[in-house]
Amino acid sequence: MQKWYPQIQPGKAPAFLRLLEAIEKDISSGTLASGTKLPTQRDLAERLGLSVGTVIKAYAEGQRRSLLIGHVGRGTFVAEQRQNSQSRGRVVDLSLNIPGPSILPKVLAGSTWTFPNEISDYVGYLSQSGVLDHRVQFARLLRETGFDTSPDNLVITNGALQGISLTLSAICQPKDKVFVEATTYHGMKSYAHFARLDLVGLPMDEEGLVPDAFEKAAASGAARVLFTMPTVQSSTAAIMGPARRQEIVRIARKHDILIIEDDAYGFLDQASVPLASLAPERTFYVNTLSKCLAPGLRLGMLIVPEQYIPRIHQAMRATCWMASPISSMIASEWIENGTAAKVRQSLIQEAKKRVKLASQILRPYVRAGHPTSFHVWLDLPSGSVEQVSARALQRGVITTPTSALLVDPTLISGLRISIGVPDRLEDLEWALRQLAGALEVSHEADMSII
Repeated sequence: MQKWYPQIQPGKAPAFLRLLEAIEKDISSGTLASGTKLPTQRDLAERLGLSVGTVIKAYAEGQRRSLLIGHVGRGTFVAEQRQNSQSRGRVVDLSLNIPGPSILPKVLAGSTWTFPNEISDYVGYLSQSGVLDHRVQFARLLRETGFDTSPDNLVITNGALQGISLTLSAICQPKDKVFVEATTYHGMKSYAHFARLDLVGLPMDEEGLVPDAFEKAAASGAARVLFTMPTVQSSTAAIMGPARRQEIVRIARKHDILIIEDDAYGFLDQASVPLASLAPERTFYVNTLSKCLAPGLRLGMLIVPEQYIPRIHQAMRATCWMASPISSMIASEWIENGTAAKVRQSLIQEAKKRVKLASQILRPYVRAGHPTSFHVWLDLPSGSVEQVSARALQRGVITTPTSALLVDPTLISGLRISIGVPDRLEDLEWALRQLAGALEVSHEADMSII
């Protein structure tokens, strides 16, 4: 498909207005269809011999006039004028993977919980691993969600991402390669870029990471670390079956690959056995309270193979010394008094309802994933993903930028839809129906090209 560039007419009007007039003319004539992604500001400026500032002003004025729509990290697109009235200013965010933000406040509203009196015990500098009593409670939470572990190798972290960064800083050097699924946790991508690590995306299927592809990559010696999410994968919601987990562990042992297992959504499938249970000697197990309790606690758990504990403690001391013992105290109280379990059960029930609703409205685009999840994956042709996102945004629905998740776009193409943030099911249903309309328009456009 030939790239579009406008034909600017000479005149006395400022250059940015003449550029905008050319864009508007091509929109009116149908040369620029709704959802078309425009060239980047720098690309267009260089092509037309204009300053970048001129193009920025033209694009900004186009957005003000509702001709264009821009999204950070995604680009500038032609707006869908005929659909402006459909959202009527209503906006629903389906980009943030935050399960049920209103559930914890509802549970606390019905409790008699008060701030513990022993807060004075936790205002100083304490152990890098966290207070032992708190680690006991965190280990209890993991046992309740299907992972029988000890507090001895448990380090309380400032969320899952710190657990991941501590592990990578302990076992990797800059320019090392790390195996990951073809689409992965955006925090992993961000940290890898910051730490100058190269991610190698591997093929996925309905169960997640494909063993044959992992075996081939591991045999090449390209990397000695695998980051994986075997339970409710953060993009596709795929879940590894028991045989697949055994095979991944076998390959890792055969080729001496260390595993970082992100089990943030493990509480949604408590029957699955973590890789850390199958290969504790080589698996760094990462979990978080952000998904099963509250992201505002900023707490996670890292289960460390015994030989790496000193290195992890050193990394913790060098970065932040410890996770907040006051937050840990609050979380421990909620685990002990049953608040965490009530929130978890409410989240599980809510997830089931939301996946069912999304599957009904977005069929046949939804990839089969876990029936209890706060996100679904839409399989889409690579050429239509950005257009669907732009059309959804014009209808008032914000989706996750594909670039935030994809590691190897040649292996998978699609869009993750997060269904946990809207408090009311009516709002979620409205957003999903708007998204379905955007998908239908995109499908019709694709068929017209055929």
